[in-house]
Amino acid sequence: MTKKTTILVGFIGLKFLLQFLLLSNEYDLQRDEYLHLDQANHLSWGYLSVPPFTSWTSYLIQLLGNSIFWIKFFPALYGVLTIFIVWKASEELNGNLFALILGATCVLFSALLRLNTLYQPNSFDVLSWTVLYFTLLKYIKTDQAKWLYIGAAVFAIGFLNKYNILFLLIGLFPSLLLTKQRKLFFNPNLYFAALLGFALIFPNLLWQYNNNFPVFHHLKQLAETQLVNVDRFDFLKNQLLFFIGSLLVIFSSFYALLFNKSLKNIVFSFSHSYLL
Repeated sequence: MTKKTTILVGFIGLKFLLQFLLLSNEYDLQRDEYLHLDQANHLSWGYLSVPPFTSWTSYLIQLLGNSIFWIKFFPALYGVLTIFIVWKASEELNGNLFALILGATCVLFSALLRLNTLYQPNSFDVLSWTVLYFTLLKYIKTDQAKWLYIGAAVFAIGFLNKYNILFLLIGLFPSLLLTKQRKLFFNPNLYFAALLGFALIFPNLLWQYNNNFPVFHHLKQLAETQLVNVDRFDFLKNQLLFFIGSLLVIFSSFYALLFNKSLKNIVFSFSHSYLL
């Protein structure tokens, strides 16, 4: 086992350990966790508030005994996989060992420690976004069509977990157009991959259609009862606080984006889409 692999395994072990150490026996499950767990008893291609992926995980948890360990294991696993993908993405960008450790540390000691304790779609949502960026990075570096198809499958699974992965595509579209990566839109494999993604999410779209698109009713309820109480400035401030220990790295990446020409073609696509 190489030194890099040993350190990566150490991060994975530490992440799992921290996720369970942060749990307190004094508290019961959060109310949304009960909702998602109960969906295992009502398997369907859609629900009022979420797509079906969480219900499939809940069914697996039920098969494993429905214990607290397994309920908390899956969000912790998704957090571990997020660190792993960040590590691999740093390697693809030719990061040295220091860069790999720095990236993994920024992800480990962040608000994801709290997020990955809750059995909700959010942990897998973060993982889906991270993997989709990674597949795009691999495609840009290798120009291999297989990464477009892998990316389409990742998007579909992420969509079946939480619809807001659509915002990632909305951000990527103009950012790719503003770089030489616009050539991607002339690649027929992109559209075949899009058809694959559409085929994978079609059962959920059909369910939405047959039930008069309850997702819009749910979004309206959220806007009227919860989002109306959210201050925009406080929301933006909290985005920084979630990764306050990583601000130096984040701002350094913007410096590299602006002044390091060798990074612009790759980094610009990801940074711009994040800002959008």
